Amino acid sequence: MGSGKIRVFFALELDAAARVRAAGIAAALREQTGGRDVRWVREESLHVTLRFLGSVDPARVADLAREVGLATRGVAPFSASLAGILLFPSPRRPRVIALGLEPREALAALAAGVERGAVAAGFAPEERPFRPHLTLGRARDQQRIRLAAGVTASVTAAGDAWDVMETVLFRSDLAQSGARYTPLARIPLHP
Repeated sequence: MGSGKIRVFFALELDAAARVRAAGIAAALREQTGGRDVRWVREESLHVTLRFLGSVDPARVADLAREVGLATRGVAPFSASLAGILLFPSPRRPRVIALGLEPREALAALAAGVERGAVAAGFAPEERPFRPHLTLGRARDQQRIRLAAGVTASVTAAGDAWDVMETVLFRSDLAQSGARYTPLARIPLHP
């Protein structure tokens, strides 16, 4: 990365119960045929990414947090819940295993506010559409994930809900043991 820049992203933290449930689902999938070919996210690293910004000058963090706070003003706290398994970019050629999230509308509205704030702070607009999800694992190397047929269809996480009260700007430090995330700013939601 060099030149003193840091990797940052906006995300939602899960509460303890949702985190344990998601980690349990990942652990069950890990034991299925093909599960060993997936790089699973550690339980303590589970989060819902709203906007990845990449390498930024640390001097921009305060402005970025302020702009996102302004842009998300009017987004009221809401309850989010885990849903069924998603495979990205497609079920036929999956490289990522994730859990869907509900309510999609509230999550999309929050992500849109974060996006407006990032753009107002001088970042280029995100080109990919926001899809609310919680990443559980990624294919190792450049292969696709090959889980046993029907395994993902039987997994449900419905009912595991938590209150979304804030969005968090995280710093991401890459390490051989996996990424480490440090909160830099917490931006409360309020109507």
